[in-house]
Amino acid sequence: MLVYPPEGHETDSKRIFVLGSANSSCLINDSNIRLERNGNFCKLIQLKLGENKIQINIDGKSFTRTIYAIPNANNNPNPIAYARPYQAFNTANSEYKNHKTIKPSTQGAINKLASSKNILRSILVSNSDISIPLNSLPDYTLEKINAYHYKLDLGIIEQDLDWIHYSDLNPEIKIEKISDTIFDIKFQKPVINHKIKFKNQVLNISFTFKEVSLRNLLVCIDPGHGGSQFGAISPKGIFEKDLNLSLAIKLASELNQRGIKTILTRDNDAELSLSERIKISKKNKCGLFISLHHNALPDARDPNKESGFSCHYFHEHSFDLANFISLKLKASSKQDFAGIYKQNLHVLRENPDTLSVLIELGYLIHPLESDLLCKKSFQTKTARILAKALLEFGRS
Repeated sequence: MLVYPPEGHETDSKRIFVLGSANSSCLINDSNIRLERNGNFCKLIQLKLGENKIQINIDGKSFTRTIYAIPNANNNPNPIAYARPYQAFNTANSEYKNHKTIKPSTQGAINKLASSKNILRSILVSNSDISIPLNSLPDYTLEKINAYHYKLDLGIIEQDLDWIHYSDLNPEIKIEKISDTIFDIKFQKPVINHKIKFKNQVLNISFTFKEVSLRNLLVCIDPGHGGSQFGAISPKGIFEKDLNLSLAIKLASELNQRGIKTILTRDNDAELSLSERIKISKKNKCGLFISLHHNALPDARDPNKESGFSCHYFHEHSFDLANFISLKLKASSKQDFAGIYKQNLHVLRENPDTLSVLIELGYLIHPLESDLLCKKSFQTKTARILAKALLEFGRS
């Protein structure tokens, strides 16, 4: 079966992925497509502007998908992508360009730098450095407050910050108190030295550190999507909304058995707005909010190449919870770790008085990972891991 893209789909991307499953064979534009051992497949297709006819044959049944590639609003050679914003925009040749200060695993990303203006849009934080894609070197100042606290002022540039991404578990560096383009940098260890360089349109600040030797909470569990909001879809046609709900019910049961009180934003296939979900949490004075999801990708990103769980937070007081859950999942699961994201999501942003996180349990559109995510045994194990993690976090 073919689950993506739909007939007549429009995209401003130059590429699109074809996603589905087959019993024995699949041909796309007369080319044999490799099937995973579970029969799932995903193929990235190059598009030309205008009408594109994709010829597909699954298990001997032939049909055509018509896709329309349209120019994007900024007339850029590539569309804006999501989630991994660590490339600078090269205004000289209007191409997105990798910078070598970033780990190879993040070099396939695209930043939202669509003009020659110097705009703060994303920050990448690792255990030893901070990287900020910019079009030119700003008139910045870096002030040392003490060994555990620096203040960075990026000067007179615009601020449209979408992402602060922490690429390591329990990072030594945290970004706090952002005001325009001035923000505080906090450290877990004292800093003894730092180096600054601007290369390939990235401002990089590296630090050298001195080595130094929930039972009273009501937990609100939020199964994402529901009703007509299907969410992501697996190659075999399983909806994200259903997986979110089944996992939420299992997690509530595991917590209840351990003496933790819970409430679900939905316990059936109901459709709720984002604000309604938050109202439930606030009305019941929940001390912890956990939203459960399964991931997807926009057009032009390759589902074969991205997998694993990620944990998202917005308010700084929720970072430790996101980090703790990630540590426990990584230790107990065979999945890849896709990172911790500070992300401007409604259910996180509008819940400032509660410890709030959103977990993407994996990529439902990944040809192999999707089958794992859909197994009842996997959901049962994941629910137990999360329940134990929340209980341990509440005791710490």
